[in-house]
Amino acid sequence: MTNTLNKWDVYDSDEVQWEPHTLQEEIVSSAARFRVVSAGRRFGKSVIGGHELLPEAFVTYSQKESLLTAAKRREFWICGPNYSDSEKEFRVIYNLMKKLGMPFDRPGTYYDSIGGSMHISAFEGTFQVHAKSAQHPESLVGEGLSGVILAEAAKLKERVWTKAIRPTLADFGGWMLATSTPEGRNWFHDMYQAGQDPLNPDWESWRCPSWANQHVYKTPTSTRDVARLQTMLENPKIHDNALQLVKKYGLKIDSEIVSLIMDLTAEAFNQEIGAKFTDFVGRVFKDFDEEIHVGDFEFEPGWETYGAVDWGFTNPSVWILIQISPWGNIRVLDELYTPGLTPEEFSKEVKARGLCPPGLKTFYADPASPGDTRVMEGVLRVNSTGGTGGELNPRLDWIRKALKPRPFELPNDHPDKIPQLMFDRRCTNGIREMGIYRYPDNKGEVDKNAPELPLKKNDHFPEALGRFGAGKFGTPQKQAMRARTRSGYTQNDKSGLWAPKKR
Repeated sequence: MTNTLNKWDVYDSDEVQWEPHTLQEEIVSSAARFRVVSAGRRFGKSVIGGHELLPEAFVTYSQKESLLTAAKRREFWICGPNYSDSEKEFRVIYNLMKKLGMPFDRPGTYYDSIGGSMHISAFEGTFQVHAKSAQHPESLVGEGLSGVILAEAAKLKERVWTKAIRPTLADFGGWMLATSTPEGRNWFHDMYQAGQDPLNPDWESWRCPSWANQHVYKTPTSTRDVARLQTMLENPKIHDNALQLVKKYGLKIDSEIVSLIMDLTAEAFNQEIGAKFTDFVGRVFKDFDEEIHVGDFEFEPGWETYGAVDWGFTNPSVWILIQISPWGNIRVLDELYTPGLTPEEFSKEVKARGLCPPGLKTFYADPASPGDTRVMEGVLRVNSTGGTGGELNPRLDWIRKALKPRPFELPNDHPDKIPQLMFDRRCTNGIREMGIYRYPDNKGEVDKNAPELPLKKNDHFPEALGRFGAGKFGTPQKQAMRARTRSGYTQNDKSGLWAPKKR
């Protein structure tokens, strides 16, 4: 931002009287061009973004005549995954300008949060703020920007920043403020890491737990005491609840934070409240992206063809039709996803819908239902293949690996770099489940017998897909075992250690 105005002259004025909490003050005071804020819920991210734009309005007013003479304007974007994400920052700057009596251009200024039309135009069009949604990429085209706020940045696609927005900042040396609650170690984490690198003077980043906002959490909270309480709660020998431990050891933690610790899983708390980056919380398939992994495909007669099934009755039974190209590309072409059918009825429906085409080599099923599988073999006149059991996590790992674009050595934007695993858009239920299959985020959802596993819902399509992966390719552990066996090593049955084969 230009140095012709000290933004604190604006914030401290009688008309504005903004009193940011300590971390907010540190963030807005930073001179870094690119700022990244990993913040917990209720930290006050939107307030920072909205106030960041207010001094820019004053700067623009001071440059109004020269901008009009040059037929230029100073334009700023607030870009979020949806309009509702952008609206929060937009509401702050709109209300501030309205409070100060700044003249909005009419027409040109609109605040329709439902329809998504949110634009500010002031000073004869020289100052403009536009709320943008990444769901409408056609709107992410424009002239050079003087600044941009990426709201809930971790939920945005990386290419929104690298391809749509970053180039627009070059003309005027525009700034960027990215604020978000973390979503695993994705590209937002990479940006955060850039801000931690002292060799990157243009970048600065902060991790801001929710309790740093003293306006919301009145009791000063010690980050060290939060970590101490979490550690004690994980100790099976300690039977006191969180409130008793806080009182017993005199921990400095706001009561609302204590309540959140009690309600959420440790992983969810660390991410959503503590603003920590973790790979465990949220979506199971974080790399799955409909824009990348979903397309329109035709059945290829020369490709290997397979089926996979996940049995259900009250829950849906799922059949998926899969083809593998000669180059190893995997395409899920179609699905049957329906509850309330017996194995025989379901198998007949698979056949009636043409989902068991001639040449289907085999199908893969849950080994826990051998009787159902034998019924399907009889109806389809196709033998099933085993090797589909074992623990769930290795099957999930196979899917995650197959979702990653390859060849791995090519840059991410290379046209030849595509995922090994893709889905035809006819698989509507499968695409939905791939996107919403998730880990538990509150303690009431956790399976005490398997606390590290995802929730047992929206998992029927992934279950069938994972059975195919395990049966056809083997789990990563089995692949490693085969590789070692081929390389001349063998595993001792008792010790589990690998050693060269005896000759």
